[in-house]
Parts: sequence; structure tokens; C-alpha cells
Amino acid sequence: MLGPGLALHAPPTPVRADDLSDAVAEQQRLAKLIAQQQAQLAKLQAQQATMTKQIAATRHNLAEVRTSIDEDEAQIADIKGQMVVVRAHYESVAAQQALLEARLAQLTNEQNAMQRELEVRQQILAARLAAAYETDQTPLLQQILTAHSLTEALSDVSYYGALSQADKALADEIKRDQEALAQIRKIVEMASVANTELKDQVDAERQGLDDAQAQLAAAEQQLADLKAMLETQLAEQQAAEAKLAANQAAMAAAIRSNGQAMDDLGARIDQIVAQQGGGAKIPSEFSGTLTWPMGGRITQEYGCTGVGAEPRVGSCRHFHQGIDIAAPCLTPVHAAAPGVVVFVGYNPYDAAPQAWLVIVAHSTSMVTWYAHMTGRAPPGIYVGAQVAAGQLVGTENTTGHSTGCHLHWAVRVNGVFMNPRMFV
Repeated sequence: MLGPGLALHAPPTPVRADDLSDAVAEQQRLAKLIAQQQAQLAKLQAQQATMTKQIAATRHNLAEVRTSIDEDEAQIADIKGQMVVVRAHYESVAAQQALLEARLAQLTNEQNAMQRELEVRQQILAARLAAAYETDQTPLLQQILTAHSLTEALSDVSYYGALSQADKALADEIKRDQEALAQIRKIVEMASVANTELKDQVDAERQGLDDAQAQLAAAEQQLADLKAMLETQLAEQQAAEAKLAANQAAMAAAIRSNGQAMDDLGARIDQIVAQQGGGAKIPSEFSGTLTWPMGGRITQEYGCTGVGAEPRVGSCRHFHQGIDIAAPCLTPVHAAAPGVVVFVGYNPYDAAPQAWLVIVAHSTSMVTWYAHMTGRAPPGIYVGAQVAAGQLVGTENTTGHSTGCHLHWAVRVNGVFMNPRMFV
């Protein structure tokens, strides 16, 4: 046993037997928190990726006028709603990462405090060992000094029993503190690595969110510019229609052109399709659906209308036999379904100026018309050519009796023009 003079030293603080178990529990809790944060970040990344794709698709549609203005407005409104949700989710993830960072700082402080406390205990025990040397406990001191570490020395039973009860308690506390400190260091290292990764990922998501916000703002500006362009274009068309209405002779010619010329050409096309139908090129039945040939704004629906240039049909004084879609001039026009081109060119039955159109037969009973286009066929569009759904058939223009750039899209079934909306 050590000399009685050692009892004059201050007694060690009580041993905290639960430090190690608390550290293990903290490691488990922190690992669970990090896993939850990673899951939330993965969810945020998936949400943002989806939203970014939608924004890109919307901007593409706006650039090529592939959808209606109303659909674009609805899609942008939907994306803005998603942006609110994603940004709120991001704020939550960022707050969780900040919480982890704060916990890391706290753990680091705890580690430093534990390190200092351990050093104090080691100094106390070293002082006791120095006192042992002074009281002729040289063999014990030599054993300890020749050991690789204080912990190794204290684990040696040969001299551990030579310590006083107070020294034993202090040695036990040092061993426990070292184990707890080692566990805390593991936790700090794990939290530090996780925090660095999460911080980098959160920063990247913030940049991605800012980029998406900028892209959405650009899409909104695209839509606003397109709407402004169409408003100007429609105003010019309305002015031209008003001027046409004032010119009775021109109005009568327009009515004859819009009515009789379409009927005459329609009858001719019906004969051509009937002669060529039933073979491999033009099937007898069409069982699919149609897609809109061009995006933009609907300026005139199918049916009774107040536009004076349209002919009388049935009980309607003026009847529009298709749907008019307005977009910037030269907007691409696409085939509404697969089929065979049965007519390309100016309507020979039109009074000058003549409208350029393409007519596609989808079956012996159904054809679609694309009128007022630019008077030049794109590559691959000629009579007898087979076209795929979505294939370019022309560009929007204002040929024929037209007051401005628009596409007149018509569907003729069994010799009768029908509402295209029935087939989309």
C-alpha cells in the first residue's frame, strides 16, 4: 500500500459509471438522426429533379408552342405550387443539417472537456505516484514508468493491488474516462463526416433550387412574352376582320371561299381516299386518337360563330367547320395521327388568294386538314407519303382568306366536318 502521506491529497470525484453507456446511446441516436436526414435529403433531391424536368418541359413547350396557352399557365401555376413545397422541404432539411452542426459543436466541446478532465485525473495520479517514489515505493514506480501507457500499467494486477483504495478508484475512473472519451471521439468523427457530406449536399440543393427558381421565372417571362405577342397578333386580326366586314364584296368572296371551296375540295378528297382506301396505305378504320397539331391560343372553336366570313350551315347563319389556333407566325404544325398524305398545295377551288393546306387520311372514313400554312411543303410531305403522328407537315401562316397567322384544323369523317375535340 502507498504511504499514509498520500491521504492528504484531495479525494477524486465520484466515478461516473454511466458515461460510456451514455456515449454509446448518443452514437446510436446520432446515427439514426443522420440516417433520417439522408432520407429527407434523398426525398428533396427526387422532388427537385421532378420539378426541374417539368420546368424544362414547360420551357421547351413554350419555345416551340407545343401546348395551349391555358395549359402552359396551368402547368406554371402547378410548378409554382410545387416550388413552395420543395422550398419548405429544403428549409426543413437545412434546419436539420444546422441542428447536426450545432450538435457536432456541442460534442466537440464535450470531448475537449472530457479530455481536460482526464488529463487532470492523470496528473493527480501521477502526483500520487511521485509521492510513492518519495516514500520508497520505487519498485512500483519503476513498473509504471516502464509500461507503454498509464492505462496498461493500471491493468497489471501485480502492482494494481498495491495502490490505495483512493488510487484504485481514481485509476478505475481514468480507465472509464478513456473508454468514454474514445467513444465520444468516434461520435465526433462520425458526426463531422456526416455533417460535411450533408452540408455539401444541402448547399448543392440550395443552388439547384435557386437555379430552378430562375428557370421558372424565365418560363413565366416566356409565357408573358408569348401572350403579349399573341394579343398583338389577335388585335391585328380583329382589325382586319372589321375591315373585311365593311367590304361587302370581299366578305361575300370570303364566305364563298370558306364554305364552297372547302366543300368542293372535301368532295374531291373523299373520292381520292375511297379509291385508294382498303389497302395497306389507307386502312378502312381508324381506332386511335388525335393529338393537337400545334399549341397556342384557340381563337375560334368549331360550330356556330359570330365571325361574318364563315358560311351558313344548318340553322347557323355563320358556322366554323374546324378549330382555329393562333401562335407566332411559322410555328411548326404536326400531324395529329399517323396516316397518308392525300393533298398538298393551294386549294384549287379557292378564289384568290388561295390557302395552302395539307390533308392527311387516317382511314377511309377520317381525314384531317391543316390550312392557311406556309406555301411550301417540308421534306417528306408529298401526296402518297406516309406520315407518323407528330411529324412536321408545315408551318403556320396566313395564306388564303385569312386575317392573320393561324392554323385552321379540321376533321372530316364520312364526308362531314366534325368537331376535332371529339377525337382528342
